[in-house]
Amino acid sequence: MKWPSKSPTRSSKPGRLALALLGLLVGGCVNVQSTAFPVGPRLPPKPALAAVHFFPEKPPERAYEPVAKLNVHIEKTFFMPSAMEEARPKLEDLARQHGADALIGITEKKSRLNETFIYNVSATAVVFVGDAAKLETQAGK
Repeated sequence: MKWPSKSPTRSSKPGRLALALLGLLVGGCVNVQSTAFPVGPRLPPKPALAAVHFFPEKPPERAYEPVAKLNVHIEKTFFMPSAMEEARPKLEDLARQHGADALIGITEKKSRLNETFIYNVSATAVVFVGDAAKLETQAGK
């Protein structure tokens, strides 16, 4: 008895192509860019799990010093909108990299171009002046 050949046939290729296109449509494309620009003294990074306070509406009552301007830009295709929940971890990571205690001056911008949703969040990373001795000694070195 001879077994049938398992060589690919033409009929299986359109199915694979359709499956790949379906995966792209469902998954879409995501582009995330994050940037930071130092604006104050350079501080050592904070640990990966250090708390970063979030002040979305008004700045803290406590005195602070800006250390960096942060920006997270997210683009998604195929009708998958972005939100602060997605950008916030990136902002917090950038703030930790610059030794910041908190984020203030948070602005969100949303737009859409055809099937692409564009979401941009900017914030200022700050260090509390209660840590002024640490700030001054590191700036003076």
